[in-house]
Amino acid sequence: MLNNWHYLYYIRRTQYLQMYIRFITQFINDDNEYETGVFHALRHICEHSLTSKEDVNELKALNGWFNANLDKPTKFSNATNKNPASISLSWFKDTAKEHLLKTNDIIKILERYDLIIERLTSKSPGYIVYEDDHQVSAIPFKSDRTKVL
Repeated sequence: MLNNWHYLYYIRRTQYLQMYIRFITQFINDDNEYETGVFHALRHICEHSLTSKEDVNELKALNGWFNANLDKPTKFSNATNKNPASISLSWFKDTAKEHLLKTNDIIKILERYDLIIERLTSKSPGYIVYEDDHQVSAIPFKSDRTKVL
């Protein structure tokens, strides 16, 4: 059994080791909506007429891989009403190595179309409302909202 000192060390060590990663891009889509997630950018680039068929096919294949290998969060808010004030953002866990590699494949294609992708890391992405083996969905803390949106 762990004594208090060992328990605190264990908690601090495991908290220290977990890192969360989010990829964002800045663009305004055809509906004048400001979207930041890399998967929103993927959809936008696939639908754009100037995107090559090879890139569209590769992006669709990558998107299909994520659909098969990454659960969709079942909860996006901690509110009980139908119109929550804050919606959560998805972050990969640093242990989701294959997912991160596939995301890098998406980023390489998006960058061909002059999209700038920013990689954000955080030890504390906000109030976690959903979690699985590969990701968390978290409502950003007020102090961090301008950094992640």
